[in-house]
Amino acid sequence: MEVIPAIDLRDGNCVRLYQGDYDQQTVFGEDPAAVALRWHSQGAKWLHIVDLDGAAMGEPRNMVAVEEIIKESGLLVELGGGIRKEAVAEELLHKGISRIILGTSAVENPRLLKKLCRRFGEAIVVGLDARDGKIAVHGWRKDTAIEVLELSREMVELGVRRFIYTDIKKDGTLTEPNFDVVRELVSHLNVPIIAAGGISRVEHLRRLKELGVEGAIIGKALYTGDVDLKEAIAIGG
Repeated sequence: MEVIPAIDLRDGNCVRLYQGDYDQQTVFGEDPAAVALRWHSQGAKWLHIVDLDGAAMGEPRNMVAVEEIIKESGLLVELGGGIRKEAVAEELLHKGISRIILGTSAVENPRLLKKLCRRFGEAIVVGLDARDGKIAVHGWRKDTAIEVLELSREMVELGVRRFIYTDIKKDGTLTEPNFDVVRELVSHLNVPIIAAGGISRVEHLRRLKELGVEGAIIGKALYTGDVDLKEAIAIGG
């Protein structure tokens, strides 16, 4: 299981939100590249980046910081937030992003998703961001009536080869992941699942590994010291 540290970018800073609420923000660093280097030095191979401004505004807005992270850290980067056009996805991949995460565009433009999956294969990941079991879009600010499992099954038919599942109500809360939904996704889908949201103890990582996820994304717990990245990576194996 790959343990993946997370960096959320807003106005060029490294921040964390509480349950995706833009009004409940904590700034953890004004130099995201330095934060990425810290995670790299502790053994991380991948970095999960969310462009919060991009997610809210519909186009990437923190690319200066993202490009600096790629250049300075040497980490493999997966990026989400405001990627809603084919040309944008192509440009990001050319800039060295390893995986593109689609959320809003995957829900609202399945034709685009299908085309991107055909063109870029495993470089395309869909983010299943859910509140109370229903998908949320536009930077988690707009709820839908779409069930997580329903959407994921439709996405697999369109060619999606990997999902990142985030329980919004768990995100940034230091509680625990939504193990029930994770178990359901792993058991029903024949593609890799990466879990995010609420991971705050190493025991959570052990349980997620037992459930069979491909990866676990850790955000706030790394910044508060509740989880030690080296220990987490050792558990992931």
